[in-house]
Amino acid sequence: MTFRPRLVAIITACCWLGACNAAPSSLNRIIPNGENSGGGSSGFGSDGGFSGCTTNANCPGGFTCESGQCVPPETEQNRGLSEAPPIATPRYVYALNPSAASVARIDPVSLAIEAIPVGPRPVALVALPGEDAAIALSFDDASLSVIDSRTLPSKVTRLALRRQFGRLDVSADGKFAVAWPDPASPPASGAEGIFALIDVAKLRAGAPAADVSSERAGGFRITDVVFRVEGGRATKLFVFAKSTISTFDLTSATTGLPTRVTLPVSFSTDVTSREVVASRDGRVVMLRSTVSAQLAAFDGVALSSVPLPEVATDLDLLPDGTAAVAALRSAGSVAYIELPADLLNPAGIDTFAVADGGVGQVALPDTLPAGGMFAFVWSNVTGAEALSRVDFPSGRVTRYPVEKLVDEVALSPDGKSALIVHAPNPSTTATDPYEAAVDRDEGFSVFDIQSGFAQLQRTGATKPTRYAFSPRGGYVGVALRNDTQKRYQLQAVNLASLVSTTLTLASTPLFMGTVPEAPGVTPHRVFVSQQHPAGRISVIQLDSGQVRTATGFTLNGEIQ
Repeated sequence: MTFRPRLVAIITACCWLGACNAAPSSLNRIIPNGENSGGGSSGFGSDGGFSGCTTNANCPGGFTCESGQCVPPETEQNRGLSEAPPIATPRYVYALNPSAASVARIDPVSLAIEAIPVGPRPVALVALPGEDAAIALSFDDASLSVIDSRTLPSKVTRLALRRQFGRLDVSADGKFAVAWPDPASPPASGAEGIFALIDVAKLRAGAPAADVSSERAGGFRITDVVFRVEGGRATKLFVFAKSTISTFDLTSATTGLPTRVTLPVSFSTDVTSREVVASRDGRVVMLRSTVSAQLAAFDGVALSSVPLPEVATDLDLLPDGTAAVAALRSAGSVAYIELPADLLNPAGIDTFAVADGGVGQVALPDTLPAGGMFAFVWSNVTGAEALSRVDFPSGRVTRYPVEKLVDEVALSPDGKSALIVHAPNPSTTATDPYEAAVDRDEGFSVFDIQSGFAQLQRTGATKPTRYAFSPRGGYVGVALRNDTQKRYQLQAVNLASLVSTTLTLASTPLFMGTVPEAPGVTPHRVFVSQQHPAGRISVIQLDSGQVRTATGFTLNGEIQ
C-alpha cells in the first residue's frame, strides 16, 4: 500500500539484483456470480469441507465465514517494494552484490559506480536517514558494515557480530541499528530470539566493539521491531516475538532484562495470526488479529484490547497516528478508530457501510490532504470491479467502478493520484468480445482523485510487476515483464494528463525505486534494477522518457 507505516525489517535478500526472475505468484481469489466475472466460486466447499460454515471458527486460520462460505484472507500486494531492493540516499543509489561481497554506489546523475567491499553474502541494506550513508548486513561472516559516502571513495567501518542474522533495521535518528533473526528460518546459531543492538553513532566514532554492540534476548521467534522516537531521539525499542512484546530502554546503558508483556492467544496462535502497524515515530503501535474480532494497542507499557464487530482484513494508521482504519469485509464496512479516545471507550468507534461491498484492504495518503483525510478501500478476493473512497470523519462513501478486477491500489506522494494495478480474469463471462479481452488482459489504471477520472492501460500478456512515483508526484513509472515473450518495458505515466509513454528496458525488471531530487535536476526520476549477470540498473527520467543504463557493478560499471 502507498502508506503502510508498519516498521518491518528490511527483508532478507534472497538474491542479488540479477539472481531472481520469478514473477509474483498468481492470486487465489473468489469470483462471485455476476459482476462481469466467471460466475463460479473459487472451489471452497467442493474440495474439503470449506463451505457450510456458520462462524469463522469453522474456517481455516485467516479465513472468514461469509454467506456460508470460508473466504480466504486478502492478498496484500506491494509491488512498490520488494524483497531485496536497492536503496536511495540524497545523492546516490546503493545496491547489494552478494556474489562479489560488495555494495554498488551509483550516482544517478553521472552513472558512475563505486564497488564497495563488505562482508561475504550481504543480505540486508538500509539507508541512514538524511545522509549519503548506508549499513549492510553480511551473513556468512556475521558482520555489519557502515558505508559513509559523504566523501569519496566511500569509507567503510566494519563490525564483527557474534552470530549470523538475516534482518536489519535502523532507528529514525540513525543512532541505533538492530540485527535480528529471520522469523521464517531457524536461527543459524540455534539461539532463538537473540538479536544484536548496535550503537551506530559510537561505531562511526571509532569506539571499541564491546561498547558498540550488545546481544539481547527478545523472546521466541521475533517477528517485528519498532523504534520509538521522542524529540528526534530514539528512546525505546519494541521487539515483537511470537507471544511477547519486550521493551528495551535505549537511553540507559544497562543490559538487564527488558520489560515484557505477554500477548493474548488471539495474537500469538502463530506468527501469521496478526499484523503489527506503527506510526513513523513508534508512538502509536497497534496489532490486528487475523483470527479474532479484535485489535490491540501497545503504548510502550501495557497492551489494551479493542473489540470489533468482526475480524478485520486490513488495518492502517493515519499519517499523524490520530486514528486507525480497519476493513471489515464480511459486513462490507470500514471502522474508523480515533486514538486514543476509542481505545478507552470502544463504543465511540464509527463504522461506515460501503455499498456493494468490495471492502477488504485500505490505502491512505502519506500526508493529510488539503481537502481532509480519506481512504481507498477495495478487495482482491471478492472480485468487485470497483474501489471506494471513504472520507473521514464524515464517513461519506463514493464508489468508482473500474473496468477490471482490482489487485492493488497505491497513492502518489502528493495524494492527488492513485495507481490501480489490475488482475486478469481468465474466466470472464462478458459476451462482448472486446470487453472479454479487456477482462483477460493484464493492466493498470491511473486515477485522478479530485475528478474521479480513471484511465485504463491494457498491457496484454505483459504483467505489471513494480512501480515507483516521482518524489513529489506528477508521474509514475510502471515496470512490465513478460518472460515468455522476453518483453520488458516501463510505462511512464503523466498523472496530470493520465497519458502513458512506453519505454523499452534492456532486460528483466526486478526492483524499482525513487531517485531523490538533486539541485538542477528535474524531480521525475526513478531507477529500475534489472536481471544481468554483472548487475544492471537504469535511471529513467519519466517526464522526458530518457533511459540511461549502467551495467557491470562487479566490473566498476560501464554506461550503455
